[in-house]
Amino acid sequence: MTILVSNANGKVGHEVATALLAAGQSVRIGARAVDKAKAAFPGARIIELDFARPATLAAAVNGVDAVFSATPYELLPKAEQELIAAAKSAGVERFVKLSAMGVEGDPSSPHMLAEKALEESGLSWTVLRPTFFMQNYSTMMAASVRSGAIYEAAGDGATSFVDVRDIAAVALAALTKPGHAGKIYTLTGPAALTRADVAAALTQALGGKVAYVAVDDAALRGAMAGAPPALTELMSALYGAVRHGYTAHVGDDVAKATGRPPRDFAAFAADHVAAWR
Repeated sequence: MTILVSNANGKVGHEVATALLAAGQSVRIGARAVDKAKAAFPGARIIELDFARPATLAAAVNGVDAVFSATPYELLPKAEQELIAAAKSAGVERFVKLSAMGVEGDPSSPHMLAEKALEESGLSWTVLRPTFFMQNYSTMMAASVRSGAIYEAAGDGATSFVDVRDIAAVALAALTKPGHAGKIYTLTGPAALTRADVAAALTQALGGKVAYVAVDDAALRGAMAGAPPALTELMSALYGAVRHGYTAHVGDDVAKATGRPPRDFAAFAADHVAAWR
């Protein structure tokens, strides 16, 4: 069985590829930045997968049995619809899509349009809908944590942050084991935390004070000046959902899919201290 991982240079794609390789699976890693993927996965089979060049999609899915798709949000739904169509034409058996928690509330959202295409494709499919990633604090927000403060437009809202390694564990199960076809998994951590709770957990892990500074939507948009407009609108909407209490849901789908509970934020922070040193 050969499994294609798309966007393997992204947070989730990287962890899914890592988990599959560690499990001894035959993996084909698809990436737009091929050299970056080669550096990240030395010795692995790397293939160009560039959504701006549709011809690369057919080559990437040719001869594979399953696909994990983590398509960049700003390219949805078109790019993922094209990947689904290419997979169908190539005779792929399983397709696991990374989506997002809460998208079912808006049938016109890019993720939902891509999910609909997948459900209608005739492929055996599984959809993963995670909430905010814990790893956001160890990657794009790492410099802020090192400075002693996190700045977010979250108000007092709580979020059931999920560790990306747990998303990868669910993807591994869905790609390689029976019983996951037609399932939609909403992936959360074990508890809903406010950003003040997050700051306290980071303080505990680092042994130095990390504060939470609440900012408003205008400040968020200002900080994202120059980002793709679709991404700015997405982040504004996501933080609006946090402030209104829509990201506090805690579910048990990680445990259902993997047979073990999800990691908590304290465990994540302890494992990633080096990112903030």
